[in-house]
Amino acid sequence: MKSIFDDDKFFDEEKGEKKKFNKEEMKKFFNMKLGFLKYIVILIILAMVVKQGFYIVPAGSRGVVFRLGEVIKVADQGVNFKIPLIDMVTIVNTEQIQRFEYGYRTVSVGPPARYTDRPEESKMLTGDNKIVEIDWVLQFQTGDPAAFVVNVPSDRDAQIKMIRDIAEATLREVIASRKLDDVLTTEKEASQTEAKQLIQQKMDELKTGIFVVAVQFQDVVPPQAVQAAFSEINSARAEKERFILEADKYTNEVLSKAAGEAARVLNEAEAYKFRRVNLAEGEAARITSLNKVYRENPDLVLKTLWLENMQEVWPKLKVVIVDGGSNSLQILPLEQLLQMQGEKAPQGN
Repeated sequence: MKSIFDDDKFFDEEKGEKKKFNKEEMKKFFNMKLGFLKYIVILIILAMVVKQGFYIVPAGSRGVVFRLGEVIKVADQGVNFKIPLIDMVTIVNTEQIQRFEYGYRTVSVGPPARYTDRPEESKMLTGDNKIVEIDWVLQFQTGDPAAFVVNVPSDRDAQIKMIRDIAEATLREVIASRKLDDVLTTEKEASQTEAKQLIQQKMDELKTGIFVVAVQFQDVVPPQAVQAAFSEINSARAEKERFILEADKYTNEVLSKAAGEAARVLNEAEAYKFRRVNLAEGEAARITSLNKVYRENPDLVLKTLWLENMQEVWPKLKVVIVDGGSNSLQILPLEQLLQMQGEKAPQGN
């Protein structure tokens, strides 16, 4: 086979004719061309590595990295690297809270907001074989992106159906364990809490990587045919609670008043007791001290006691001092004394 370098002529495009050439020059020329192409190929490969190897995980998301079909790591937000043609990355939003509505659908947020009813989702059977209509909302987000990508269908419709079916079946199980009156009145919060816990438990058992944020009842009502009767029952129950509250209020008032009165009487009794004891102790101490003094000087003690008693008696007496003359009767106010005696005497005597 004849080589191109065996020909001793080359075509001159500028002059349009063949010219003789130097074989060494032609070899050098082609070597330069091959070296240039080699660098171009290397640059192309580097560009492909940069383009396919580096990737960006958006804020609020995480990237699940697969190598030959196996999860090797979960990349955080920012710039990351993977091996081109070997590693594959699936981006999962882990901060967005998704919301599924049951029993209704929001057509327009408004205002005014518009909804459509889905009675096949809202009607549930209670533990006493009665029907209740519950419109509720499930809120969840992706907690474990690797488990979510591996164990939850990648198809969006299949994914939604799976989550909705698990949540709806769980809430029906919770409602079926309670009576209708309890679901309508006292156990709304308990039903929501239990439903949230059971849904989370089932999601964990299936390793879906889903974190249940909340289960919220929007509206809990009996069927349309019996709503009037239930309204009357609720009114009667509210009236009963009102009477109970009023009775409790009256009871508290009476008990408080009685407790205050009892405390007042006890305080007065304690004060009287304290006063009487102190007086008795003081009198006993005085008598003891007088007894000691009386033994030493009886006349002085008797005179002192007489003066103390007379200080109390004298202010109550009318004292008239007369001399021993013959006109003493004229000085005495006999008429006033007789008048005072008549006023003190009982009527009819």
